[in-house]
Amino acid sequence: MHYFDYAASAPPFPQALQEFDRISAEHFANPSSTHQPGTAAQDALQHAKDTFCQICHAASARLILTSSGTEANNLVIRGVMEKYPHGRLLLATDAHASAWFAKDFYNKRVDVVPLEKNGRLYPEKIRKAIHKKTVLFSAVHVCNEIGTIHDIAAYAKICHDHGILFHCDGVQAVGHIPVDFEQNGPDFYTFSAHKFGGVRGIGGVLAKSLDFLPQMLGGGQEHAMRAGTENLAGLAAATKALGLSSSTLPEEAGRLHQLTQLFLKKLAESCDDYLLNSTDAGLPGLVALSFPGAIGASLVAEMSMRGFAISAGSACHADQVIPSRVITAIGRSDKQALGTVRISMGRDTTEDATTALAEVLAQVVQRHRLLE
Repeated sequence: MHYFDYAASAPPFPQALQEFDRISAEHFANPSSTHQPGTAAQDALQHAKDTFCQICHAASARLILTSSGTEANNLVIRGVMEKYPHGRLLLATDAHASAWFAKDFYNKRVDVVPLEKNGRLYPEKIRKAIHKKTVLFSAVHVCNEIGTIHDIAAYAKICHDHGILFHCDGVQAVGHIPVDFEQNGPDFYTFSAHKFGGVRGIGGVLAKSLDFLPQMLGGGQEHAMRAGTENLAGLAAATKALGLSSSTLPEEAGRLHQLTQLFLKKLAESCDDYLLNSTDAGLPGLVALSFPGAIGASLVAEMSMRGFAISAGSACHADQVIPSRVITAIGRSDKQALGTVRISMGRDTTEDATTALAEVLAQVVQRHRLLE
């Protein structure tokens, strides 16, 4: 199987798995325990946190561990909205589902900033959308569907000028582009380790502020903001993976850009009726395409049978295929959006596999159009 779904989950680094096993065996004691094995585990936990923060240039941040990026986003959004029950939330249109839930959950307390046709979020529109009761703005650093890299430093300045908190979902950014927490300036920055070669079950929040309410209650772990025994082995593996992925960012970005250009060149040789939803300035290796006259979910299914793992740009709910709000927000019709697929490359992607992907995808698209 040729894997082209790195944006959903990246294969773990072997070194990260080795670190997970080592820490699990050597530091199985509870970091909250006061005996020697417990204090040794606590020391290892703090060392892993310090190293992770150092890589993200987050010396001033508190690292609050969670079980995933979804929990991290929920912790920040629900925590702030519950602390300020009369406050309002401002959401970016391309927010991940783990933040977008708030639009229905808090309903009349939520405002939305629209995307431009180029997938960007203009600072001036954010400024205009801020309500006098807005307490939190939530946006992604990198859009998981089309790969747009947002100017989060500009967003942070607007938020702080207006005295509101800024939550940045960095799940698609950490380990893939340089992250400088101090310079970019968010109050909360969330991540998920399995996106950059760590193991599943570990995510977290880099937090400048603890101005929110905890959602997991019990012990006093994680600055009393997230109860539960810490996943030390998961964090150690994540820190190892982040160090490995960050050490080769410039070279890997260039390689993935070349693979993207190769893919688009080969695809255009056999298929010219498609819409490109991503740009050269986006996340390296992520390509979002809409094929009018086809259904993305069906393309994904057949590509899988032919040995290629890609993802669709729409979601299935109760046997209904719903077009992506991000793809329609950038100007695609519902029909065009339903024909969207996402290809995302990573460290093990080769030129041969990329060339084969373009050739097979063109064949599959043509067949599906004939069946419509």
